[in-house]
Amino acid sequence: MGSGASKAAQKSARKFPARAPGAAAPPPPPRASRPLPSKKPSPEARTAKDEAVRADGLDPQMPESIDAAYASRLMQMGAVQPNPLYSPSSTASPMAPQQHVDGPAYPSPSSNPTLGALEARRRLEREAETEFEEMGRSGSQGRQLLNVGTIRSILVMRERGARPEDIEARFNLRRGVVERLGPRGLVTPLGGAVS
Repeated sequence: MGSGASKAAQKSARKFPARAPGAAAPPPPPRASRPLPSKKPSPEARTAKDEAVRADGLDPQMPESIDAAYASRLMQMGAVQPNPLYSPSSTASPMAPQQHVDGPAYPSPSSNPTLGALEARRRLEREAETEFEEMGRSGSQGRQLLNVGTIRSILVMRERGARPEDIEARFNLRRGVVERLGPRGLVTPLGGAVS
């Protein structure tokens, strides 16, 4: 169906553009700014510096007069001595060889907050395990580690007027745990449970 002109267009080969639209033509190859040497340099080493070697070694950003003044100041300063203060990380000390300290290379927990927090967490885990094992035994002093639900229940009972001793007996808490939550009214449970 359709006209024959459209069918002929489908049969002909399609031509794709050679470069992206809007792209510039490739730039011409750069020309050498300096003339190339006409002869190859001799492969033997030279013992004296010629003007080309000196010019190559100069800083292109610094004029020659500043370069000479800078070099003379460096000559006056002489060789730099390392800092005379002891630093355990310093390896350039001309003093005695580095002393090897036996023992772990870890920072002490008292000076590292992350290690201190991890140590406190391990200590609390041990206390929680001990408290859980003693729960229900006749010689148990009661619990002192509480979850959020228990704390909320304690606060609700205290706001309703229950005495701390009664709350501690009901939840099998150590003596003084309710008082450590602060005075009455300082901490109140949210959610409208108190009426």
